[in-house]
Amino acid sequence: MIPKNVLLKRVSPLISQIAEAHRKPRWEPVAKSKIYRIPKRPEISEEERLELLRINNNYKTQMRAIRRFYHEEMMRELSSLKSASSEMSQKLEAEEWEKCVHLNEEWNKEVAAEREQRRKIELAAMEEYTLKRMEEKDKEMREKIEKASAEIRLQKELSATFITPDNLEAAIDAALANPIDYNFAIDLKGNHFYGRDTPIVNQDKKDNAINTNT
Repeated sequence: MIPKNVLLKRVSPLISQIAEAHRKPRWEPVAKSKIYRIPKRPEISEEERLELLRINNNYKTQMRAIRRFYHEEMMRELSSLKSASSEMSQKLEAEEWEKCVHLNEEWNKEVAAEREQRRKIELAAMEEYTLKRMEEKDKEMREKIEKASAEIRLQKELSATFITPDNLEAAIDAALANPIDYNFAIDLKGNHFYGRDTPIVNQDKKDNAINTNT
């Protein structure tokens, strides 16, 4: 028959803990009767104390020697591995360096080709822009010249009517003989009546007189 303790340990090892006969579960607090109890320090004889001290010192010495031995062994293995792999590592580094240099040269060639292509496109665009600006400037200059030429021709035509010292007396006689009155009046319908002495006739009365006569 399987003991009860074994069955409990197999079924729920993480949930329950089996307490042995000589001790209580570890989650139980200290018993009230033992809270303030101070255990008595065991008394050993001087010969036993010296023997324990000797054994302890021997143990520490032996463990220190073992640790030093394994440390020196490990350092020897590391140095041998480094010396054996130094040439291989240098060779690998040289190969990796050559590979990186070759890859960098390929990248530089690609970047240079792209830069040259971009420079050609920019140069063509700049030339096109410059030619366009030159054509616009030439067109603007021709328009200015044509406008100035038209203005010069107009002024030449108007110069025939200019008053000069030679025809000053004739211009004065013509102005006195043909006086011009620039005064005018406007009625409510927007009709203009030029001249200061021009008689103003009521249009409604004029229309009524025409109708009666007809």
